[in-house]
Amino acid sequence: MAGDKVRALTFGEVAEEYDRVRPTYPPELIKDLLAYSAPATALEIGAGTGKATVAIASTGVQVLALEPDPAMALVLRQRVAGLEVNIAMGTLESYEPEEQFDLAYSAQAFHWTAPETRWTRTAALLRPGGSLALFWNRERLADPAVRAAASEALGEHDLVHKTDWPDSESLQPDPEMAARPEFTDFKQQAYAWERTLPREDYVANLGTQSAYLMLEDEERDEILDGLRSVLPDPVTLEMATLLYLAKKV
Repeated sequence: MAGDKVRALTFGEVAEEYDRVRPTYPPELIKDLLAYSAPATALEIGAGTGKATVAIASTGVQVLALEPDPAMALVLRQRVAGLEVNIAMGTLESYEPEEQFDLAYSAQAFHWTAPETRWTRTAALLRPGGSLALFWNRERLADPAVRAAASEALGEHDLVHKTDWPDSESLQPDPEMAARPEFTDFKQQAYAWERTLPREDYVANLGTQSAYLMLEDEERDEILDGLRSVLPDPVTLEMATLLYLAKKV
């Protein structure tokens, strides 16, 4: 039953599809992140199937990747073979570190951590002067007419098209991060890019999002079928990847 699911742990149901259709992150973001932090070691919070893990570890950084879902971790292990990556099954809340890190980062996952403890626990994992990097992809259909039709088709389940569109000029420091006494030297950046993919892959991408995974199969299929009827093939997306940086005091 959908009501019995833990939302943060639904992704393992579609781990292979998640890895296939979810977007990666702009190379410029990885370059800027590493220039800011200059890490030798990093802790990744919520590694998923390794979209960000591979990008960071491929630069020579030693990564300890935390991932609580066994199915996601199985794909992750395959993706990072040959890289300096150790995988720990666990969450930020459960992980007991043996060392501190130069960098802690989380791609598309920090909102799943416990609000009451995440900042103190993350700070404790960093050496003095260590860096924190949080980043998320945002996406919307590039064609305004298609976007409007898709929004109508999705109705209350439209997660993509009803929010303000960010850019670097309007992006502000993350208010929760900026309020924390453990961190300083806040920086933020939005990276604009485009992604084109087959219609079925775009629909599959939506189907890997937790709000859709929480639905009963029949309801989810009906909603996504309605979306298919208004989409072109292929689908072009506007992407905005948001990066928030801070240093441990």
